[in-house]
Amino acid sequence: MNKILLIIVLINFFNIANAENTGSELSPSQVVTKAYKTFSAGDMEGWSALHSDDLTFTILGDLPQSGIHKGTKSTIEGVFEVLPVHWPGFNLTELNRYTLDNTVIVHLKMTADGLETESLHKFEVIGGKISSFIAFDDTQSMFLAMKKNL
Repeated sequence: MNKILLIIVLINFFNIANAENTGSELSPSQVVTKAYKTFSAGDMEGWSALHSDDLTFTILGDLPQSGIHKGTKSTIEGVFEVLPVHWPGFNLTELNRYTLDNTVIVHLKMTADGLETESLHKFEVIGGKISSFIAFDDTQSMFLAMKKNL
């Protein structure tokens, strides 16, 4: 009887474990990975689908794209369309990533014409969607590169 009970418990345990691993919802880190891939590919529709309707996208500093952008449309127009104008060849390369619960922090190398620096991006992922983003960019290096590119 004890063996049968143990087998039932083990079967239930493995079913629960497999159900968690085969769920359709991505982990916060996986959502962030997809966001970078869609951004890099210029897939704004795919990028938008990874973000909540009430997205808060914050760029610190006093640069053309700086500010608090609400929603994906505002972010695309106020940030993504501005980047290539002032920083031709803009590119991000991930150096490291730190994840704690729903928070993902990505350490990046940021390059563009006349720019080579590092940055940190902080994401909050709720219910499988990015709800907030803050860029901790090297605004001085970005400003100097922007001036060179004018």
